[in-house]
Amino acid sequence: MKGPRLLALAAILVSGTAAPALAAWDRIGSVDVSSRNGTQVAYENFGGRVESLALRARDADVMCRNVTATFGNGQTADIFHGVLPRGRNVTVDLPGNTRMIRRVDFDCRAQDRGNAQVEISADVGRYQAEWRHSPDWDRVWSRVFPWANDRGVGNDRYVTGQLDTSGWIPLASQRFEGRRDHSMAFTGWRGRDLTSIALRPVNDDARCTNVTATFANGRTRELNLGSNFLRRDRMMTIDLPGDRRDVTRIDMSCHAEHGDMVTIQVLASK
Repeated sequence: MKGPRLLALAAILVSGTAAPALAAWDRIGSVDVSSRNGTQVAYENFGGRVESLALRARDADVMCRNVTATFGNGQTADIFHGVLPRGRNVTVDLPGNTRMIRRVDFDCRAQDRGNAQVEISADVGRYQAEWRHSPDWDRVWSRVFPWANDRGVGNDRYVTGQLDTSGWIPLASQRFEGRRDHSMAFTGWRGRDLTSIALRPVNDDARCTNVTATFANGRTRELNLGSNFLRRDRMMTIDLPGDRRDVTRIDMSCHAEHGDMVTIQVLASK
């Protein structure tokens, strides 16, 4: 009896060493699909080659008749068909050594009434340099990837690894419950003189569609997030406009990306 058991264990160990390393997924975009048959949408925003690609349905399971990729050489390939279960990453097959994707076409529909999203994530891996040289690097990708800049807080929208909050003052935190946007206010700051603020979700990824600052003179200003997607335990820094530093209130419309609740901290630079 010991012999077969040892052989089985050896097979498991060998298969484990042969398995590929876990991918480092970064969400790069999404498309909206409806529950109607024949929903066809395309995603075209790529800044370089990718090691692999993953899809995740949000708000409902999504049935895809076909997902087709168009590559840099003009060739196309069917990369997925079937069901995308809500909330689960599904890695798609990329043929051969083709890693430069120009466009992905979706023929999909939500399996519940209403709409759903299909999120697109990429494992950029060894192609980081290509994405850094993309014409959209400063405007888009530098604010998306956690590896965008390794020089610390203030130079990058996101901070990875062990979070260093030195130089930042925690001001307040609010809990956003439910899967749909709702608004919360961060108040009681008494006109603090701030140069920039940072948002940090602490227990889930978050999505914020609006962040508005109110200043001591009563004026308001919608702040530019760059990306409305906030990663868990990473800080997104937001510069305050012009010489308006005397913030008395921040209003935010946000929701948890994956669960039913997210707590978002607001920090200020010293």
